[in-house]
Amino acid sequence: MDFKAYQSQIRTLIPLRNKADFSTMLDKVFFGESTSDKFLIKMELSRLAKPCSRIIDLREKVTDETQQFTHQDIMHYLTPSADKELTAAIKLYGEYTIGAYEQVLEHVQKVKQEKSAKPVAKIAPEVDPNITENIQLDNHSKQSAARMFFVSKITVILEDGSEHQASTSNISITGLKVKLSEKSNYLDDQFIKVNFTALGNDYKDKAITGQKITYRLVKQQQEKTGFYLYLNLEDDKPAFVNFIKLFIRSNQHKYKLDVHYYFRLAREKLIRTSTLMGLSSLPIYLNATHSSALIFSLRNQANKEIIDDWRCDNSNQLPFLFSEKRLAAMLSMAKPTLATTVYCFTYISEGEEFFLSATEEELKKENLKHLFIEYGRTKPNWRCYHLTLQNYVYKAKKTYGLTDIKPSIFDDITHVATLTEIATNEIIEIDHRSDEKRDLNLLNIFVHREKQPAFVPVYDLFPDELRKEERYSFNSAIKLTAGKDICSGKIVDFSTSGLKIQLGAKESLARRSLIKIDFIDLQKLSKQFTLSNIEYRVISSGPNNTFHLQVATRDSYLTMHQFFSILIKNNPTHFQVIPLKANKQPVTSRLREAAESALHPAFFYVSTQNCKAKISLSSIADTSKALKQLFNINSKDSYENNHLALSNRRLLERILHTPLRTVSTLENPLNFECTIYVQKILVANNKWKINSYLDEDFKSKESKRKFILDNKELKQLQILHYRLTSIKAPDLAVVSSEVNIISCYAKHLSQRIEEEILKINAMIQVIDRTKQILGD
Repeated sequence: MDFKAYQSQIRTLIPLRNKADFSTMLDKVFFGESTSDKFLIKMELSRLAKPCSRIIDLREKVTDETQQFTHQDIMHYLTPSADKELTAAIKLYGEYTIGAYEQVLEHVQKVKQEKSAKPVAKIAPEVDPNITENIQLDNHSKQSAARMFFVSKITVILEDGSEHQASTSNISITGLKVKLSEKSNYLDDQFIKVNFTALGNDYKDKAITGQKITYRLVKQQQEKTGFYLYLNLEDDKPAFVNFIKLFIRSNQHKYKLDVHYYFRLAREKLIRTSTLMGLSSLPIYLNATHSSALIFSLRNQANKEIIDDWRCDNSNQLPFLFSEKRLAAMLSMAKPTLATTVYCFTYISEGEEFFLSATEEELKKENLKHLFIEYGRTKPNWRCYHLTLQNYVYKAKKTYGLTDIKPSIFDDITHVATLTEIATNEIIEIDHRSDEKRDLNLLNIFVHREKQPAFVPVYDLFPDELRKEERYSFNSAIKLTAGKDICSGKIVDFSTSGLKIQLGAKESLARRSLIKIDFIDLQKLSKQFTLSNIEYRVISSGPNNTFHLQVATRDSYLTMHQFFSILIKNNPTHFQVIPLKANKQPVTSRLREAAESALHPAFFYVSTQNCKAKISLSSIADTSKALKQLFNINSKDSYENNHLALSNRRLLERILHTPLRTVSTLENPLNFECTIYVQKILVANNKWKINSYLDEDFKSKESKRKFILDNKELKQLQILHYRLTSIKAPDLAVVSSEVNIISCYAKHLSQRIEEEILKINAMIQVIDRTKQILGD
């Protein structure tokens, strides 16, 4: 039955539904209608009068400004007109009902239709093409879990013992946003106890009822709708975390999830992957307490040539860059970080190859910089590098699975270094002895004397081999239980944490589903271990009814890891390792997490839209203070970057558009480098005027030298090394879980991820070289 034709009559009867003569009034209002229609109308009135607990959130549904409004202890996000409509509806129904909820949505739809019928001409605000959003690639700790917008009464207990009644604004498994009734100044970073009074009363669960959960205050902020505290969970209470996790999961359709969290997370993961794929810097990990400091380095397609260039006489020379004496000198200059220049080359004498390397400081100390550079430049393998060195202790920033064990060598890391090859014309010193012939034997102090350094592993950030551990072929009977289904099969091969099995009958096991395995044959071999009901998770399926499984629980992992380890050890000739396609290395996800410590240059991402390249996104770490300051000039928001230093004086045409057009006709990959001299002049209203120049903009070396020295004196010069390279878009499977969640709530956001990321085809990497060129 279509009730639209009876809206006015239904609205007339709503206030009368609890009257004693309601049935008589209904008969009068609907005189002449059939009994069945009257019954349906009465049922519709009952439906509309049912209490409702749904939140009305118009923030992504309308273009008008929305605010928080509380009606009967439920927080809604409404426009002012929608708030008036909800107030009127509640007055009509006597409470917040399904009818009131639907009345507001109908009002919103009516307003939209009126606006579309009478379009209002708007003057679009002027968009600065130099402003890009900053994607924080080390954002793990900023917000590590999705929020659900949920209002519930709590008690907040401060460090001074004072108690305040408050309410949650949103919750997650790692934090809270709390609304207080009045503004006050609280001490940041203090520990706060939270008693979830309303939730505890509703659920009577010992994980939350009567519990005082410890949080840390990370931010306090006055907003339009009230005064808020942002809290991070500090308590180690797995039962509480599990309760909140289950509560969010079971109520995510009732209360709105912060889908923008998943959007930001997916975009950060994709940009981080692209950046690590195209990173031209070589991350190097050191143990400064050891005489052979170099532990390992991380390789990708963009930086692998650096490792090749540090080979001499079929020996890796990179460990000698961090010899005990040289590293001690570097660490003495690191306050707390060091950035310097490293020069190297090889030469052949009497059929023997020699490798020389020197840092900027070493050459100046020995007064041999000019001789080293002028002689080294004549060699075909002359190289110049930007070297950074800083403290580093690996700490996992995300939760790992049972089998993603931290490599033991990670515990030895004390420092991380990066080595970035640069093409430089930056030397400005004049050597007044340039006409003199100097003794080349003086350079012998920079020769690498050792020939055979200890083996230092090089790990691949994007390996072809995805296997975490050795696998062994083995045929053994098993019984598999999946829910209520039981079937038999056999092991094809195994590792200490995984299985490849083949089932006897055609079965369909869903990916990521939890199953239990009974090891029928293997149990006969062991009285020490119980090899039944071992929990595994389905990872993937293969041909001939085969499936790849991974151990799913800690108890199962400990049991199988110990059992298989003993089995292999006691039967070394019986179990043959399935050959690896590549050298075994630590878990790739942990290597990539460690590689994030090398992401301290400024990165700008170039996308192509309508056959025109533009800088669409950017990323500058907060620790890169000089770059952050430069690319925040004349920017109003700290979450934005202003690449005016790269675009003023039509610079982008020369350093971006022309290289991109040129490379499209060549087989070689894009790799464009230049030095940019940025002149910063403070003008009126604390605004900065920026002028950027390339080497070719100066009439002569002398004019460039004069420009550099004049601006150095005025402290208004910043010198950048600029590199433009092509990059590939990462596989969207990297963010499949996030995209699936986003698609359930905001399809347009999942489409926006694909549109933004898949159009990125080049990356700009900017290194600040000011101190290395100008000196102290």
